Amino acid sequence: MTRALVALGLMLLSACGSNTSLPPPRILSVEPDKATIGFSDPITVRLDAAFPIRVDYAEGQAQARSGTRVWFGQWEVGVRELDEQGALSVDLPADLGAAAYDVRVALADGRETTSPRGFTLVSQDAGTPDAGPDGIPDGGVYVADGGPEPDAGQDPTRPMGEGDITGYEFEPISDQDIGQPFTITVRAVGPRAADFTDKVDLSISKNNGNVSPTSLDKFVGGLCVQSIAIDAQGANVVLTVTDRFGVQASSNAFKVK
Repeated sequence: MTRALVALGLMLLSACGSNTSLPPPRILSVEPDKATIGFSDPITVRLDAAFPIRVDYAEGQAQARSGTRVWFGQWEVGVRELDEQGALSVDLPADLGAAAYDVRVALADGRETTSPRGFTLVSQDAGTPDAGPDGIPDGGVYVADGGPEPDAGQDPTRPMGEGDITGYEFEPISDQDIGQPFTITVRAVGPRAADFTDKVDLSISKNNGNVSPTSLDKFVGGLCVQSIAIDAQGANVVLTVTDRFGVQASSNAFKVK
């Protein structure tokens, strides 16, 4: 069964009078996530989302409701289409300048999600090698200070900054028993994910009680495996992590009985 069909089943329950709330959407990827000014091909924003639907009882059909909107920074972009796998095809504004942009998606029912600095636009001459004063390309590899390690890459001792971590990924969570500890696995995503050891906040969806502990602080090499417990029941429980820069990610919806 595809993700889209699972989402459709959840939404039909809602349409039939269930009080099950839909989980928040999550941006899985932006493809490509970097381009040069003047790039004119569509950008694909892939979502993990249960889309709101419109049920036509006369025709016996249920269709994903239109109205999904996408922003790159403060600029709203045109949405071409939404496929059955939750992929949005969007067009960049022609006057978008070189910068790193937050990518925000809002569904028709008001649920939304953001990928901080999820797309970067660069100028056409960015990254062009220095040709030197005579227009002749350098003849060899530049070695800083003449030492054996010209470029060590990211400095693992430098404190984490905005943009070093761009998101988090939960491993799927199965149904659980109330008050019984279970283990979750969360991975950091971003340029410095392998260096990540920061503490992140842990919260639970509204009306689903409390989660303990309320933070994850055992990331090692960008991976956290930690035991938690939930003290209330729910049919559509979702966990969310948030770091000190406001980067968020949510788990799949699961049941606590």
